[in-house]
Amino acid sequence: MEDISVTKSNEDLYGTSNQDQGIKIQNIVFRPLVRQSQDIQKWRNALIYAESMVGIRVPLYELYSDIELDPVLSNLKAKRILGVTKNKLVYLDKDGKEVDNVMKVLNTYNFRQLRKEIQLYKFDGKKVIELILEDGKFRFFAPDRRNIRPRQGKIVFEQYGSDGILYREGQYPKYVFEVGEDEDLGLLLKAAPLVIYKRGSLGDWSQFSELFGMPFRKATWDGFNEATRIQLEDAMERAGSAAYAVLPEGTTMEFLEAKSTTNSSKVYDDLRKACNEEMSILILGQSQTTQKTQGSLGGNDDTHEKTEDEINEDDRMDELAIMNERVKPILINLGLMTEDGGSFSHHEGEEDLEPKDAVDMAIKMKQAGTPVDDDTMYQISRIAKPANYAAIKTQMEAEKQEQIEAMAQEHPPMDEQNPKKGGKKANDKTNPKKNPAKLSFMDSMRQTLSDFFDPAH
Repeated sequence: MEDISVTKSNEDLYGTSNQDQGIKIQNIVFRPLVRQSQDIQKWRNALIYAESMVGIRVPLYELYSDIELDPVLSNLKAKRILGVTKNKLVYLDKDGKEVDNVMKVLNTYNFRQLRKEIQLYKFDGKKVIELILEDGKFRFFAPDRRNIRPRQGKIVFEQYGSDGILYREGQYPKYVFEVGEDEDLGLLLKAAPLVIYKRGSLGDWSQFSELFGMPFRKATWDGFNEATRIQLEDAMERAGSAAYAVLPEGTTMEFLEAKSTTNSSKVYDDLRKACNEEMSILILGQSQTTQKTQGSLGGNDDTHEKTEDEINEDDRMDELAIMNERVKPILINLGLMTEDGGSFSHHEGEEDLEPKDAVDMAIKMKQAGTPVDDDTMYQISRIAKPANYAAIKTQMEAEKQEQIEAMAQEHPPMDEQNPKKGGKKANDKTNPKKNPAKLSFMDSMRQTLSDFFDPAH
């Protein structure tokens, strides 16, 4: 263990000294992954091994590395992490202002990768991360998950060994932090059977396609001339990749299959879709925003999207708690920030509305009597403003005024209480509100545009 002295003077890139700071975890032996075919029994054995008194997770984490090759699972995992990292992380002092020196650290590539690494604990279980200031630059080191023994608080040098570093003792807590519970094995534990079942289904589907998707070839020989049989097999082998059989005369060969090969093929596809849907529900809390199921109603998408947003919001709150309670003290020890009463926060940018939604909102504001600027309308609708806009606007206002005056002459105001002053009371046939005139499409469009661009009273 190194004796570390923290210096907070002298300016470099982040306003700290150039001296290396932090405890460097060394002597860990890195072993290559053991790649092998996986099945449910191996998954269960790996789980039992991880939950044993020793708590060795090597087989389970090697299984995780294998199932993470599944494209659907890897994309779901990336989407869950993106729900956190897409929000800019800022550090604000007690007055709510950004601290420049700290923001320089947060905007570096290494710190962005640190945010992603922290979120992996939801998939892997316990994570242990060391923060380092090396050559005046921020670094972090995450030991191989196979070398971590959470129950003992130890990072072992050999995956199946017992000697290692007790990261909860001595100087290590000043530079090493952990996230996740000791007994937590992550979401990948539940995703593993789904990937294994899906792989088996795809393998069976592929075999089904080879067997029934291509014509089967049959050749016969007399059963006595061996040279003829060899020639037939050689001819069949050279004729293509379709399955074939060379049978003696008088023998039969029969394939027993489902009554409908179409329905048989659908079984494999349905199992594949079911596994993908279950993984979506496991990782994101829903499946409608990642895939459409037959017969699903579009109105349900809002509910499913809200569920995903709530999960992302909870993940973001977890990140802030980890940053403020565990990462911040280490950054102070490294001299990257001072104890100023500040805290980490998320700067959430304004969410851009779709043009259709923005236009609908502007129209509703107009109808409610709220003035809406014409330039803003052109901007949100992404429609180019005419070069002769001022002339068109003047003409539209003049035409509208002429329509108002014409209607006033055609339908003078009436005093219902005194017909002598205003004439007789209008019946339903002359009441424009009860019997509006049917306008053509172009007239209706002109009236809509005129109503919108007319200044609100």
